[in-house]
Amino acid sequence: MKLFVACLAFVTFACGKDTEKPQTVTLKLADPGPGVSVKKVKEMGHGEEVVVEGRVSNIVTGVAAFNLIDVSLDYCGQKSPEDSCKTPWDYCCEDAGDRAAATISVEKRGADGKIMGQGTHLPMLRLLDVVAAKGKIEKDDHGNVTVVATSWFVRERPQLPDDLHWPK
Repeated sequence: MKLFVACLAFVTFACGKDTEKPQTVTLKLADPGPGVSVKKVKEMGHGEEVVVEGRVSNIVTGVAAFNLIDVSLDYCGQKSPEDSCKTPWDYCCEDAGDRAAATISVEKRGADGKIMGQGTHLPMLRLLDVVAAKGKIEKDDHGNVTVVATSWFVRERPQLPDDLHWPK
């Protein structure tokens, strides 16, 4: 069935005369150097260049976008292996306000300013990875902070108990 859907998608894109080709993400996968915390980035100004370091707490399906949460927040079970949380990447053991205060978005955009397609580099990310993302800070009128990334690098991948399975 998956092969059929993939073939159908290919035929749809290949046969459409006016159909745009999907954009793919190409990133330099070198460590961008020392980073600052997510919380510190939220205090910085719009338009500043930054390398931010945090844990992946959400990956947006189909596009080159994900959320980073400050590494000062422990994911469920990080310090207590006896914690039986089956979804540690959702930080459900932390207060919702604390999670929001410690989270930013990271996006890769094309020349048109739109978020790019997922491409080949985003699938290598996994929830709870410690990532350094290099880019420019963007703040909107509602206080939301986004790092428009030029590159990102996975610095650490945690080991979880054998009975936990990463979401697909």
